[in-house]
Amino acid sequence: MKGLFSIRIAGWTMTVAMIMIGCASPAAVEKDKIEALTQKLQANEEKPASGSLWNDRTSSISLFQDTKANRIGDVVTVHIVENAQGSKDAQTKTGRASTISAGTASFLGLPSSTTTQLQADANFNDAFDGSGSTSRSGALTANITAVVTSVLPNGNMVIEGQRDVTINSEKETISLTGIIRPEDIDTENSILSTAVADAVIKYSGNGVLNDKQRPGWLIRILDWIWPF
Repeated sequence: MKGLFSIRIAGWTMTVAMIMIGCASPAAVEKDKIEALTQKLQANEEKPASGSLWNDRTSSISLFQDTKANRIGDVVTVHIVENAQGSKDAQTKTGRASTISAGTASFLGLPSSTTTQLQADANFNDAFDGSGSTSRSGALTANITAVVTSVLPNGNMVIEGQRDVTINSEKETISLTGIIRPEDIDTENSILSTAVADAVIKYSGNGVLNDKQRPGWLIRILDWIWPF
C-alpha cells in the first residue's frame, strides 16, 4: 500500500508540473528567449580598454559608408531563396546463352544406325533486367532578420535568427544559423541564404493542423515494431 501511494503521489506531481509548464504564457517564453540572447551577446562582446577614449561602436559610423552589420548585436536581413532539386536514374541489363550438344555413332563397340544414334543436348539461358529512379525537390522562400552573435578572427560573422508567427493557434517557426562574410552584405544590409556558410534553416509548424497531418501514436508504434 505504501509503495502504491508513493507511485500515485509521484504521478500527481508530474501531472501538476506538466500542467504548469503548459500554462506558461507565450509572452513569458519569448521574454526568456530574448533574455538568453541578450546574455549571450553581452558575454561575446569585447570590453573597451580602461581609460581609452576610443569607442569602436561610434567610430564605425561614417557619413561615406553604408550601414552594414559588422559587430556583435547588429542585425542583418537574410533572404531565404532555397530551391533544391535532385534526380537519379539507373538501368542495368545482362544476358547469357549457352548451348551444349554431344552424340556418339556407336554404343559399347556396337555400331548404331542413324535413327538410334545417341545424342545429348543442353541449353542454358540467363537474363537480368533491372532499373531504378529517384527524384526529390524542395523550395523555401522567406525573409528573416538575424542577429550577429559572434565575429570570427578573419572578420566573418556568426548569425542566428528566429521568427515565430501565430495565426488562429497555429504557430509557424522559421529559424536560421550560419556564417556570413561582410563583403556579401549588400547596401540594404541584406544577404541571400545561398551566401550563408554552414546554414541550418528550419521551417516547422505546431498546432491542430500539424497534429492532424501525423498518424496516431499507436499507429506509429505498430509501424515501428512491425517486421514485415
